[in-house]
Amino acid sequence: MHVHYYKQFYTGPDSPGTQQPRELAATLARRGHKVDVVATDFNVYSEQSERAELIQFAGGGEVRVHRLPTARGLRSGLLARLRSYLGFVWPALQKGLSLTAPDVVIGSIQPLFTGWVALGVARRRRAPLILEVRDLWPDALEAKGAVTGVAARLLHFAADGLYARADRIVSLTPGIKVELLKKGVNPSRLDVFPNGFSPELFRIEQGDREAVRRRYGWGESFVALYAGTHTEVTAVDVIVRAAAELRHRPGIRLDLFGRGQTKARAMELARELGLVNVHFHDPVGKNAIPALIDAADVCVMALFRSPLIHIYFENKFVDYLGAGKPVVASMGGQQAELLRRLRAGRVVPSMDHEGLAGLIAEAADNPDALKTMGENGRRFVERSLLLPMILERYADTVEAVANGTAAGVSPWEPFDLAITSEMATSEGGSGAVRA
Repeated sequence: MHVHYYKQFYTGPDSPGTQQPRELAATLARRGHKVDVVATDFNVYSEQSERAELIQFAGGGEVRVHRLPTARGLRSGLLARLRSYLGFVWPALQKGLSLTAPDVVIGSIQPLFTGWVALGVARRRRAPLILEVRDLWPDALEAKGAVTGVAARLLHFAADGLYARADRIVSLTPGIKVELLKKGVNPSRLDVFPNGFSPELFRIEQGDREAVRRRYGWGESFVALYAGTHTEVTAVDVIVRAAAELRHRPGIRLDLFGRGQTKARAMELARELGLVNVHFHDPVGKNAIPALIDAADVCVMALFRSPLIHIYFENKFVDYLGAGKPVVASMGGQQAELLRRLRAGRVVPSMDHEGLAGLIAEAADNPDALKTMGENGRRFVERSLLLPMILERYADTVEAVANGTAAGVSPWEPFDLAITSEMATSEGGSGAVRA
């Protein structure tokens, strides 16, 4: 079987960002299939260059990653992002039509326009299309006020056209599934294949924890760790303001790893507040993340307020839980509800920096409770969110669509959460899965 996979921002082997697309391509190749990935030539988070790849597997399978030059500077504004997104369309379509004809096409959105590239190739080559929805456009942009009026209506028209023409739709999160069902997508062709936890990656060697704590000078401090992108969505400023509330607790420190468009602003806020208990670090490679999480005492998260908060289900959240690390958070939505239901951490509403500070202090004062919370999270992930299990089911679906037997494959979701319908009616979600 020959697969085309159109994903503009396809993460390199040790670059920041989700590794699920790479693992899906590898899973298909291990089954003997050939996968052509068409992507841009830089990383969406760091804007570092990404290289073309050819990875061959026993049994004849291979993954070939084609990198196309595209305008950079995504973080300078919406117009710059649109220039990059639209600049990818024509070269990607040309590249796709020059490749060996596919048996099935996967088109990953965001950005939305990449879905139309995939649809164009699928129709020209008479191949079925799987639409992979990793973010909800233009809905999420509307919720942030980034697009309105005619522009929003045109984007809705473009998105609805893709939903109607896809042979199968994959939602990255249960929350996105809720919204797609509202739009009239037939549930019989809608799967949920979320980001999952990779147990192989998270094998901690003896002595790793101590080595990490020495490297960063953590000593005997209680360490609250954030490892992820710094964006409007992740509301890192809430974590900084929580640190200000904890300045009277010298034994507690907050360490933030990653980059993003709001990092400079968060660092300036920390300077303005005169904080010495919050520390900013460059992002680390994916292979260094497990030991980093293991060395911390608790992991911390924040999310902004949004009527679509339920669509978010982040890589770091799964990694924190899978690593057996309790989570303290200021956020709503499904992730908040999961923490409550699983008793895998503690949560206060979005943007509540005082409440978040209280949770961190409480965690530092009750270390015995942390172990139980961490074990609760790990058990849930081992039961429902192991990446190899998710990828095998995803690959089954890809093969079924290619073979024309998808109608006989029931839609799949790795865990049953009745809260997905509840959370859609609760903004910020005390009752309530990127992109």
